[in-house]
Amino acid sequence: MRFIIQKSENPDKWVCTDTVNNIVCIFENGNFNNTQKFSILEDFNPANYMGLAKIAKEMADWLKENHYDKIF
Repeated sequence: MRFIIQKSENPDKWVCTDTVNNIVCIFENGNFNNTQKFSILEDFNPANYMGLAKIAKEMADWLKENHYDKIF
């Protein structure tokens, strides 16, 4: 499975992990668009920075399809 969603240790927050690209997004329950914060878990090739927007969109699309109640 590419994406994994888990409750954060912080109250009212979620952690979504992209296991393929080793990127994590933390966001507040029901407020994804205004609170999303992405972190890279491993060294990231600077040549791939342009691909980050695509990766973030794919994660957001997956969340919308599978966990709509957590993001809006």
